[in-house]
Amino acid sequence: MTTLLAHIRIRPDKLEKFEAITQDMVTQTLSTETGVTRYEYWKGQEENFYYCLLSFEDKWAFYRHQMSDHHEGHDFADVIADIRLEYVDPVKGAGGGLVPTSDPALTDDMEENMKIAQQRYPLDIASWWTGRR
Repeated sequence: MTTLLAHIRIRPDKLEKFEAITQDMVTQTLSTETGVTRYEYWKGQEENFYYCLLSFEDKWAFYRHQMSDHHEGHDFADVIADIRLEYVDPVKGAGGGLVPTSDPALTDDMEENMKIAQQRYPLDIASWWTGRR
C-alpha cells in the first residue's frame, strides 16, 4: 500500500480554480482508476492551505494516478504556490484498515511511465517505522 498526505498552499487568487480542479480530480480518479483506497481533499486552518489524503493499494496504482491523463491534464502550477508530499504509515490497529506503506522494486519489464513516475515520486519510508509495524 502507498499512503500520503499532500500539504498544498494555493495562490490566493486561484482558490476557486483549485477547488474546481479538485472536484474533477476526485470524480475522474474514483470513476476511472483501479487501486484507489482513499482520495480526499481538505481545507486547512491556515488560509489558502489544503491537504489531500491519498491511499492506493500499491505504489504502482499511485504512479498510474500521477501519470493519468486527468492528472497530467490540469495546470497545477497555475494554482499551487507550494506542495509537499509526505508519505505516511498507519498506526497498527488504529489506521482505519490501511496497511503499511511499501516500496516494491521497479522491474525491467515495467512500463516506461512507471519508470518516469519512480523518478518523479520516489517513496520515502521513514526508517523508524519498521520497528513500529
